[in-house]
Amino acid sequence: MLFYLLLGFLAGAALLGGAGWGQRRRTRRALASLTAQVHSLTRPAGARRLTSPPAADTFLLTRGLNELLERQQAAADEQQHLVALAAHQLRTPLTSITAQIEVTLIRPRSVERHEETWRSVLQDITSFNHLADDLLLLAQLSAGRLTTLRPVAPDEVLYRAGAKLKARRPGYEIELDFDPLLAELPGPLTIFGDADLLEHAFRHLLDNGCRFSPGQRVQVRLSLDEKNAVLQFQDRGPGIAAHELPYVFEPFFIGENGRQLPGHGLGLPLAQRVVQLHRGSIAIAAEPAGTVVTVRLPLK
Repeated sequence: MLFYLLLGFLAGAALLGGAGWGQRRRTRRALASLTAQVHSLTRPAGARRLTSPPAADTFLLTRGLNELLERQQAAADEQQHLVALAAHQLRTPLTSITAQIEVTLIRPRSVERHEETWRSVLQDITSFNHLADDLLLLAQLSAGRLTTLRPVAPDEVLYRAGAKLKARRPGYEIELDFDPLLAELPGPLTIFGDADLLEHAFRHLLDNGCRFSPGQRVQVRLSLDEKNAVLQFQDRGPGIAAHELPYVFEPFFIGENGRQLPGHGLGLPLAQRVVQLHRGSIAIAAEPAGTVVTVRLPLK
C-alpha cells in the first residue's frame, strides 16, 4: 500500500514538474517574441502594436506595453499637429515684418514715416516674442513638469498677475472681489503649486477677460468650497457660441467673436495645462452677457 502511495506521489510530482516546465518554456518563448517585437519598433511606432498568445503569462504585460505605445503615439500626433500650427502662426508676424521693411526700402521716406514703420515693426516683434514664449511654455507644460511645489497664496499671485498686466495694458480695468468667508480663515488661503506658472495662467485669463469686454474690464471673484480655492473670471463680451465651446482649449483656436482682436489662441490652452498640473479643474460657461471661466485649485 505504501509503495503505491509513494508511486502515485512521484507520478504526480513528475506531472506537475512537466507542466511547470512546459509553462516556463511557453513564457520564455512569449517573452522572446515580445523582445523581438520591441526591438523591431521604429520611432515613432505608428499604428504597430505588440502581439502575445492570449493564454500566456505575458498577456497583461503586452496589454500594458500596447497602452504605453498608444499614449506615445497620441503625444507624437499632438506634437506634430502643434508644430504645424506653430509654424503657421510664426510665419504671420515674420511676413508682416518683412513686408514693412521691403516697402520702406523701395524709395526714400521722411523721418516720420520711418518712425511709423519701425514702431509697427517693433509691435510685430513684440507679438512674435510673446508667441515664442508661450509656445516654449506650452511645450514644457506638455511634458508634465512642475518645477517648484510650495505653499502659494492664490490672492497674492492674482494681485501680481494683475499688476504686471496693467503695466503692459494701462487701459485695462481689473475688479477683484473676495468672499467674506476668506476673512474668517485662521490663516491665509493656501494651495501647493508653482507661483510663476499660476501667475502666467491668471495673467492670460485676465487678459482674455479685458480684451473681450467692451470697457476692457474683467471681474474676478475668489472664494472657496470644501476642498478648493475657486477663482471666477467674468467678462462682459459677446460670449462664446455653443458649438465653439468644445474647442476653446485647443491651441491656436480663436472663436468667431475674437478674430478681429489681437491674440494667438494660446491663453486658454496654457491656463488649462497649468491648472491640470496643479490637479485642479477649469471650466467655461457662456452667459447671455459675457463668459465666466471658473478655476478650482486644491487647498493645501
